[in-house]
Amino acid sequence: MPPPSQVVKNEGIYHGMPTYPDEEQFKNLTAVVTGANGISGYHMVKVLAAAPQRWSKIYCLSRRPPPDYFFDGLGDGAKRVEHVEADFLGSPEQLAEMMKGKIGKVDHVFFFSYTQPQQKGGLLGMWSDADALAKVNCTFLLFTPTPSTPLTTSPADLISNFTRGLQLANLTPKRFLLQTGAKHYGFHIGPATCPSFETDPRVLLENNFYYPQEDILSKYCAENGVGWNVVRPSYIIGAVRDNLLNHMVGFAIYASVQAHLKQPLAFPGDYSAWDREMCQSTAMVNAYLEEWAVLTPDAENEAFNAQDGLPFTWGRFWAHLASWYGVEWTPPETDQSKYRETISRATETPRGYGPQGVVRSSFSLMEWMERPEVEKAWNEVKEKHGLKVDPVKDRVQIFGLTDSAVISCWPLSLSMRKARKMGFHGSVDSYEAAFHCLKDMANLKISAPLATDEFIEQ
Repeated sequence: MPPPSQVVKNEGIYHGMPTYPDEEQFKNLTAVVTGANGISGYHMVKVLAAAPQRWSKIYCLSRRPPPDYFFDGLGDGAKRVEHVEADFLGSPEQLAEMMKGKIGKVDHVFFFSYTQPQQKGGLLGMWSDADALAKVNCTFLLFTPTPSTPLTTSPADLISNFTRGLQLANLTPKRFLLQTGAKHYGFHIGPATCPSFETDPRVLLENNFYYPQEDILSKYCAENGVGWNVVRPSYIIGAVRDNLLNHMVGFAIYASVQAHLKQPLAFPGDYSAWDREMCQSTAMVNAYLEEWAVLTPDAENEAFNAQDGLPFTWGRFWAHLASWYGVEWTPPETDQSKYRETISRATETPRGYGPQGVVRSSFSLMEWMERPEVEKAWNEVKEKHGLKVDPVKDRVQIFGLTDSAVISCWPLSLSMRKARKMGFHGSVDSYEAAFHCLKDMANLKISAPLATDEFIEQ
């Protein structure tokens, strides 16, 4: 239970963030962050690096060294951060060898390693190849819809390789945090129970590597006396150059090109998509929650949803987005003949009852990127601003994610009641967070500069 009174603080646009007692248990801690070059890992490192009173050393494990901007964004905290080369698809013995002699101790592990295979195009195509996602992230036998179905891992599992590597390197953390996501509740398949609670049952309609990951972690922790946490965010936003799993990348490219062409931002979905309430998960807020989770004794062996904490709709966002790039905008089409329908792929819904989801769209951003005039305009924008993203080559990955976020018609709501009751009160205005994300992406040469330097509430 949380204490009867708490002291929280604001960190820029992030409000109600936790504070920690001046006690030895919160000092001189060592963290291992895997997947540190991605959106979640990088912002986790930023939060830890900004707290020298707690974190004396932060090891970033990844196959590739951090990009050039990585340490620049950490300020003085960069001197406490060290990269350790680690290939999570290698053997546990190789991982252990890489950690030996470099990591003396580890108090807390933050696991964000993830591999994204090429996904299918088309509406609702993102994450549709569940078997491919499972194979590269946590291979296991296909589910049958019974609770007793065994989960069989293979030697190529990211998380089992790493936990075994920790054992071989004689490194035993106090807490191991795994980040998964809202796919735990089946929102990518069709209408799911809203709001989703952490206690909701698993959705066994298709492969989902999150479930065996949780089981592997639970088994490892039970056998080694380690506490665990699982955190499940929604669509994550944050600025990193080499990770396209961020729906804001698609919006930034769309708005940059439309501004260049002096054309308005048309909305691709119908009024159901425009008005539906959903939640975003800003990477910095996720990271503050994840630090809080591993440092809170009562949060041990608990799963938590993670989202910004305030209501969000695309209808409200659209006017903001247009103003940030200095263009006009248009609402959804009123002419019903201009829409085509796409049905969610599972006959049975993730919540176990009710009709399949029906998505209605007048166009998709993936289709928009295929237009010759758009490709020509992007090349002109890219040349003018020295941009480093190729949305033509990476069209499916970039716009598949953005389309899945903006066109779907069923709500996506992750309840924060559990974290709130246990003492985490952090939140951010999702519109303001999106503005700063887009500004940071422009600085990283992902998209064109915004037309304004200041966020104005609308």
